[in-house]
Amino acid sequence: MESVITQDDPLMTDEVFNSSTSNWKDADVLQLTHNFHKLDLNQGQYERVNYFSMKKGHVKKFNKIQEIKKFTMHLALDKENKEHFTFFPIFEIVDVDGKKYRFPLQPHQKPKQDIEKERTATNLGSQIVPAIFKDMIAKNWEEVEMSLVDDLFTVKSTGKPMERVLYYIVSPELINPYLPGNIKELKFYPGLDMNKFQYKDMVSFTPVIGIIPETPLETGIHQMKGILETNGNEVYVEYSRPCPPTCPD
Repeated sequence: MESVITQDDPLMTDEVFNSSTSNWKDADVLQLTHNFHKLDLNQGQYERVNYFSMKKGHVKKFNKIQEIKKFTMHLALDKENKEHFTFFPIFEIVDVDGKKYRFPLQPHQKPKQDIEKERTATNLGSQIVPAIFKDMIAKNWEEVEMSLVDDLFTVKSTGKPMERVLYYIVSPELINPYLPGNIKELKFYPGLDMNKFQYKDMVSFTPVIGIIPETPLETGIHQMKGILETNGNEVYVEYSRPCPPTCPD
């Protein structure tokens, strides 16, 4: 996944999509955590993935979508390689005309010096989750022990065996206000919601979508759509449903 980025990168083929999502589904539970870490040969230590971003060429293609009908974030694995992050998310989009797009995201580790200032929410309306929530679950992800990472993706529903979450469903109305053409960057932030961690019937891995728009939208739109926002120019979307357990009928 850590390949050279070009503006002409093709979208993911069915073959690669099926293979990488099957790798995630079939991965040994005791080995799952290794896919979120890579070996830093210079320091002799393992680094944990911090976030994922969409290639610039893919953002350009994403911006051409007029309206999203269905948005699914699939979890996937590349071939095993301890010197690379091998977990990656795939944004699968179906537009209102029924056309399907698949965008694999690229992994990034935390910068050696974190130059971001602490962010706070500018508006705390009833439907807005403060931006500090994103920072909190991201910090939980950063600090959780390697041996516990496997548990973040499993769920035990009544009358069913233990299952692994395969994908997350995102409400299209959270993204459509930025289309067409108003997305500068798209990111995926791993997160851990400790309020869910103690419950076996809830998935505690909580991904957050980061959108940096070309032109910021009005605050009222954010409140209406239930979008996370910061005092900067990045908007956070946390409202997604994991499958399982909340799969479509």
